[in-house]
Amino acid sequence: MSTDHRSPNSLFPPVSQPSQYKPPQRRDLPTEIPHIPDNNDPSTEWLPIYNKRTPYVEAEIVYLIHEIVRNYVRLSAVSEDVVTWPPEGGHHLDEALCNELNISDAAKSLIRLLPSGSSIFPVFLYQSSQLSEISDDGFSLRASRESPSFDEEKDPPAERYILPYDVQLSAGDPETPVIILDTRENTIRVVSTMDDGADNSNPPNAPLERPNDPCYYRNYWPRHAPSFLRIQLNRIKALDAIPPGPSALSYIDFADEWMRRKIKHSLEGTYGWPDNFNQEAWDEDRDRIWEEAEEEYERLGRPKVLRFL
Repeated sequence: MSTDHRSPNSLFPPVSQPSQYKPPQRRDLPTEIPHIPDNNDPSTEWLPIYNKRTPYVEAEIVYLIHEIVRNYVRLSAVSEDVVTWPPEGGHHLDEALCNELNISDAAKSLIRLLPSGSSIFPVFLYQSSQLSEISDDGFSLRASRESPSFDEEKDPPAERYILPYDVQLSAGDPETPVIILDTRENTIRVVSTMDDGADNSNPPNAPLERPNDPCYYRNYWPRHAPSFLRIQLNRIKALDAIPPGPSALSYIDFADEWMRRKIKHSLEGTYGWPDNFNQEAWDEDRDRIWEEAEEEYERLGRPKVLRFL
């Protein structure tokens, strides 16, 4: 039998089309490729759950921050001995200084219960934002109360400090976001000191507390504090955000996708993260793993995505 469909004895007779059939019109390809937000786009942080509101519960906030720090210590080069954990009854605070700075009772209580990092061995709460230090000399406490939006040249002295019920959880250099928790609203603001105002970071049409002062720190979008902290904790546990190696100054996340996948592959496949994590082996090998990953990254020409074959 012939394979020619025109032959009457063909194995593959011609397929007839319905008389009404019309082939579909050719679709024009879009002139612009749809944009998928990445970590450089503020919209990746516009999560609807951040609009949730619940009463402030100190124990919930303390637990979530402690868990973030514990998981950070497990994965990073920072030893748990370096972290200043609150003693029974909380850190000592200078009451006279607290009164001078007009710190509310709720804010003081939370500050006393927070773990504290150090400038030499920082603990990052979020991105490159370091946990505030807590010390008895009062200098660190005063510094943590200064408003990130205060401008000495144009703002009155009364604007120097954040509001009494706010607590600065973490900060850093001028390029680092400042994380401020509002104990009254149970919200967190991620404040940037590098942009031209909160509108660059906020969701569309987010209301501003001070429309005439776009850089005011409380103009930044208030996010539900427990949800914000829980998402950060879950990202660390899932290795979507990995505490940095010896030479990095921020979490490794989707902005460094090759490195994130490489270290995640080692942590899960070799060291059993999270359920069967071999902490002792990771502590022993960690610096070598990071060094080898960084050398491979440079050797391959700094690739953006890692594929395992």
